[in-house]
Amino acid sequence: MLRKRWQNLSLGSKIASLVSLLITLTVLALSFISIQRERASFRQELIEQADLFLETTSLTLRDPLYRLQLDELLDLAIQISDNPDVISFIVYDVEGKILVDSRQSTALFSQQVNPLGKMLISYNPDSMYAKWEENQLVTGRVIILGNQPLGAVSAAFSTAPLDKKISTITQQGIVLAVITLLIGAVLTLVLSRQITHPLMDLNTVVSRLKSGDLTQRVKYLSGDEIGQLGVAFNQMAEQLQEREWLRDMFGRFVSHEVADAIRTGQVKLEGENRSVSVLFCDIRDFTTFSENHSPQEIVTLLNGFFPIVVQAAQKHSGMVNKFGGDSTLIIYGAPRDVDDSAYQAVLTALEIRAAIKELNAHLTKDSKPPLRVGVGINTGVALAGAIGSNDRQEYTVIGRTVNLAARIDGLNKQFPDHDILISGWTYLALGKNRERLHTVPLGAVQLTGMRDPVEIWSVINKV
Repeated sequence: MLRKRWQNLSLGSKIASLVSLLITLTVLALSFISIQRERASFRQELIEQADLFLETTSLTLRDPLYRLQLDELLDLAIQISDNPDVISFIVYDVEGKILVDSRQSTALFSQQVNPLGKMLISYNPDSMYAKWEENQLVTGRVIILGNQPLGAVSAAFSTAPLDKKISTITQQGIVLAVITLLIGAVLTLVLSRQITHPLMDLNTVVSRLKSGDLTQRVKYLSGDEIGQLGVAFNQMAEQLQEREWLRDMFGRFVSHEVADAIRTGQVKLEGENRSVSVLFCDIRDFTTFSENHSPQEIVTLLNGFFPIVVQAAQKHSGMVNKFGGDSTLIIYGAPRDVDDSAYQAVLTALEIRAAIKELNAHLTKDSKPPLRVGVGINTGVALAGAIGSNDRQEYTVIGRTVNLAARIDGLNKQFPDHDILISGWTYLALGKNRERLHTVPLGAVQLTGMRDPVEIWSVINKV
């Protein structure tokens, strides 16, 4: 669950969390080390002070202890007890019995051996006994006269000053940790924004680029890694824009079907025989129209006519192979196979006829002459491949099938009442689809370059 939540956090939140955690742990670790060092330093200082105090006191106690002048011992103990840092001050005799205790106003003359006093009597004369207990440091030292012990002295020092200093350092460490954390949080926020904002902008640009706007560019171009990423992204976007421009230009001058087939390796540019249906389409009496109209009017007319042909061809899997003045060559079955290519070609012709009828209605409304369009279709085997020089090639189809389609298109002058003519081979290739069409036989026609007459059919409409 935590891992999933962590993964769902934004990059800025992750950076802020990790840096804040690192800062907190670092400050806490440094504070802990500092407290431990200060504690050790204060303890060592207190021990040194205690050692000096006991050493000086031992020399002071030597004579009174030797003569058992208890009044002097008691006065010294009471005087020492005035020190708020001294909790207790005790003098022991040579057997370890308590003689004077600063916490008592009179000499004790205890009859019982005190464990601490007994231990101090046998303790190393050159060393000081020290033991840390709750809220105090218990120390002691044997008192020597010559080489013989006279007794011992112990003092308990309060650790309250030490605890106070440690508490102060701890509070300072906490305050420092909070201040450092706040400063680190602000710096982390600034850093995370410097990282995440360019990435968010990059993500926005990528989304727009994905939607098709190839003009988008990243504006954050600093010298760091993110800036370098922005430079690389802009270079990629420029390459994509250039590639899209080339693709668009390629698609304008070469059919998209051919372009895609070339890109996917489905086209044999060296040539292959394919079973195709070929459709030729042109404008009737276009020469006369050209002589009587300006170039601008001619281009406007063609730009209204060719989109009709192209859209109809693409709708029915046809490849617009070339434009020749007012004529158009459309191929069905190359570079890719097309099911029922003959039927798709006829459907294209019928759609062109319907669209031209709508166009003529607008032309007539604008007092312009209507268009008359003729279509010729033939089906057979043709050679498909790339033709031209090494510098410039064109993918097209050639052969008897194509030539015959062009000549059938020319028969529209011979049969002015019929605008969609198909060969007998196309009629046979329609198969069961003939039942969906209303066709009329026009008989066998002798065409130029053909040894035998060719059966011609006219497509009236779709049933």
